[in-house]
Amino acid sequence: MLAAFYSMIQFSFAQTAQQQKIDSVCELVKQFFNEKKSEALYELAGEDFRKQLSAEVFQKICSFSLFPLGEIKKSVFESHSNGLSKYKLDFGAREMALYLSLDKLDKIETLLFKPYLNENAKKKSRVPSSNALSSDLDLAVDSAVQPYISLEATVGLSIGILKDGKSFFYGYGETGRGNKQIPNEHTIFEMGSLSKTFTSILLASAVQSGKMSLADPINKYLPDSIPALQFEGKAITLQTLANHSSGIPRMPSNFYSSNSLNPYKDYAQKDLFEFYKNFKPYRRPGEKYEYSNLAVGTLGVILENVYHATYESLVLNLICLPLHMSETREFLQAEDSARFAKGYNEDGGFSPPWDFKALQAAGSLRSTSSDLIKYARANLGEAPGKLNKAIQLTHSIGFTDGENKLGLAWHYIKPGKEEVLFHNGQTGAYHSYFAVNLDKKFAVVILSNSARGTEELGNQLIRWLESH
Repeated sequence: MLAAFYSMIQFSFAQTAQQQKIDSVCELVKQFFNEKKSEALYELAGEDFRKQLSAEVFQKICSFSLFPLGEIKKSVFESHSNGLSKYKLDFGAREMALYLSLDKLDKIETLLFKPYLNENAKKKSRVPSSNALSSDLDLAVDSAVQPYISLEATVGLSIGILKDGKSFFYGYGETGRGNKQIPNEHTIFEMGSLSKTFTSILLASAVQSGKMSLADPINKYLPDSIPALQFEGKAITLQTLANHSSGIPRMPSNFYSSNSLNPYKDYAQKDLFEFYKNFKPYRRPGEKYEYSNLAVGTLGVILENVYHATYESLVLNLICLPLHMSETREFLQAEDSARFAKGYNEDGGFSPPWDFKALQAAGSLRSTSSDLIKYARANLGEAPGKLNKAIQLTHSIGFTDGENKLGLAWHYIKPGKEEVLFHNGQTGAYHSYFAVNLDKKFAVVILSNSARGTEELGNQLIRWLESH
């Protein structure tokens, strides 16, 4: 008991010492921010941070997005979790949250400014719902949903459940704040990074048809002006793009947008290729997990060039048409506008839809819970012949790194006792959750018109379905 108590004291002291270091860096961030010294701020950053953002791009972000917020009047530490400290910043006219973490050299690893959330603020009354509350499943869904939908910042949900071969759909809240329209299974939402799984199926289809090989170096499909993308003689391949082990950073260092509400709109193919002309891989591909929008976005560009077709047309013709998914696409049609849910950021404020250019394969698709339940059925083996083979190839585990276990884009996770095929997604105003138990053949689909994460409620439903 005495030894355990002593260990607790040591652990507490270590936490306190680390927090003191982070607090000290926070004070420097505050000082340089108020002095508008972007170069001094960048000097505080560590190697990993600099790999994600060049000094030039960081300076632009400071000048156009951060410094216009005004002067930080006060900073208050709020919480520390998994190495990440949260501070409440008072700018006078507004409040922001600062998330800060340090690397092993006590340099900045994470520096993130976000709207400050009162995460516990609740709505004054129960939100409307299409849930009849008449079955055990109805009650399980409602129990999982209420902590999320009762938050003041959240607006609406469309939920699809596949159980015992049957589809069940539930709507909660509103398709737009104040419009009193409950979302249904045909309400359209942005699904963000869930799009990556569609991209992986396109890759698998190309492999099945002999157009490409998973082992192909990506340079085979890129302009000759781009130097060999390899480290110690090992090339970045198509497979490592799809399973997040390529060593390509999450975002390109030359990524910059003057419109933070629509950040991907202007990043074009020429910018992408310019990045690769100057990019030098810094570790061996296929050895470490590093989630990368850039890698899957690059894969989409490669697929477009191989097929001589747009990303959306590939998704529509090779996936959606065979699966009768008529409500999934990148670009909305005129007749879709009435069914497209209005989106809201994590703070509950309206936020516009996102547009993509070069990186659309990483997160540009929009869909409905009705279509995504069809997608779940396809992942359970109900797709027609060639497409089914491609989908099954995406399920094949090709990379593991600690707890990370991946097929092509798909992650395998354990929300409960059993493993499920999983991906989620988030844009500035929407969040998606998609999980399939391949053995017991059930699935959960959640689409939200809030950027607030839905993982907790999705995982709760997965655990309930495991035992029912």
